[in-house]
Amino acid sequence: MFEYRALVMAVHDGDTCTLHVDLGFNTWHEGPFRLVRCNAREIAELGGVEAKDNLSKLIYEQDLPVTLRSIKPNTPIQPDKYGERYLAEIILPDGRNLTDWLIAQQWAAAWNGRGTKPLPPWPRTVG
Repeated sequence: MFEYRALVMAVHDGDTCTLHVDLGFNTWHEGPFRLVRCNAREIAELGGVEAKDNLSKLIYEQDLPVTLRSIKPNTPIQPDKYGERYLAEIILPDGRNLTDWLIAQQWAAAWNGRGTKPLPPWPRTVG
């Protein structure tokens, strides 16, 4: 598994953010990253602004480094099907997997990236 230290530069919606990734040897990459295994509501959808605000509070406003992790063992982080952003897992500073937490708290719905995107319930019934 590949892991990188990263700083959150911006949050776009409930499952996508811009990261400044430390690749080592004084080499950095900045770009958009989408969380794997989930789908959050889009900004224009009911609950979308709240999902973005929640993600911002979790990973951006704290101004702490996160860990970016590839999704397959021995495989680098891959671009998503649109090619403009990368798919990855984000591990919070306290060790929680961000995707797992968002799904458990109903900010995102579990999704394998195929077929119709599922939506988390709104209003949420947990948390």
